[in-house]
Amino acid sequence: MRSLGSILPYVVAVIIAPTAVVAYSSSFGTVCVVNYLINSVVIEPSSEYSGLLYLESPANFTYLGINQTVRIALSRGPTLESGVPTIKVTRGVPAYAYVVFEVRTCSKDFGAALALVREALNNPTEVLRESTYYGEEIPTEFLREPPEVIKSEVRGAFEDWLRDFAWYRSIDNLSKAPLLVSIYAARFVYSSGYIRYSARLLPQTLEDVLRSREGDCDDMSRLLAALLWSYGVPTVIAYGYVAIPGFHMRSSIGGFEYVFSEGGPHAFVLAYVPRHGWISLDFLAGSLLTNSFVFWGTTTKVEVTREVVREVEEFHAKLSGRQFMAILGPGDPRLEDVESLEAYINASLGFRIREDLAPPATQTEVATYTVDRPGAGLPLDATTVGLVLLTAAAALVALSALALAVKTRYARR
Repeated sequence: MRSLGSILPYVVAVIIAPTAVVAYSSSFGTVCVVNYLINSVVIEPSSEYSGLLYLESPANFTYLGINQTVRIALSRGPTLESGVPTIKVTRGVPAYAYVVFEVRTCSKDFGAALALVREALNNPTEVLRESTYYGEEIPTEFLREPPEVIKSEVRGAFEDWLRDFAWYRSIDNLSKAPLLVSIYAARFVYSSGYIRYSARLLPQTLEDVLRSREGDCDDMSRLLAALLWSYGVPTVIAYGYVAIPGFHMRSSIGGFEYVFSEGGPHAFVLAYVPRHGWISLDFLAGSLLTNSFVFWGTTTKVEVTREVVREVEEFHAKLSGRQFMAILGPGDPRLEDVESLEAYINASLGFRIREDLAPPATQTEVATYTVDRPGAGLPLDATTVGLVLLTAAAALVALSALALAVKTRYARR
């Protein structure tokens, strides 16, 4: 078992390590990866919550140069609401459900994308000479006005940090070098020490992140996206589940525990660079650079309010149980048959299934919902939505349609 502390320095080192001379190119091949995402939950009878829980689901996804197709391969317990697995919870009554998603994600070849990042870090002067921006059309719908704290504080700190690099001293306007500014901004946010990585389950405001100089993947992604907007670089935050073989994590909010295996919920930034298209800037977990990623959705929202943080805490105060998520590859013996799969899930949940809690598992070919724009999330009617079951990527509830679920539930109390 590898800890988070040992994983992150390794991923950063792999991404920024010097390599043999490899000519980067504006053209990329495509790589397609198949993963099986398991999402399971057990609700204890001591829970005080009653209502619907919507399990996070990967989305059918075709934009940003990425194509992802999803089907529910196996499930036990949930019903489907607009393609989203849903369980009904009654106060004082235990509940159990799991879903296995088959996910095929096609994106730029990892090796080529990683070579581009390394070339920019190791030979920036040459990259600057060949990739200066001369006004090609960019997708302006992915540009937003950055929060004032980014312009007044973060941008200055970033440019002070850049003064040690010769390429920076040779250019009069960073907006003319979107490739370098994107990659060096990612290095600044993730590995310069400006923000220290700290895993957490609750979201933070950007002001709190900058005050403590600590944040998780979501906090860092919001900071990075807003910083790049200030230089005219289109960005979007992707959220979902990153595959990191051998990585396991447990964490709790109140009486509810989250258990993640072979990876975990994650957020990272994609930036649009002329001549190169959308590139991953995930120097934290290597999504689409060294590791595969299952997309739940995207957003261009970077603000989190303290009200949302409070709502998340209040929700968890009513909930008791455990959620287990894992990502497995084709041929994994734990997927060999239903018995093997359920033994793995139940051992991870620390729960022995009672037959009366859920009907037997069923194999299906049902597709999940579709995401085709930033901010598109669970396709649920705001007048009927219950509460989304949150994970370690819980900060994202404030950034996507998931926030709607939380706010709607509390507005109805």
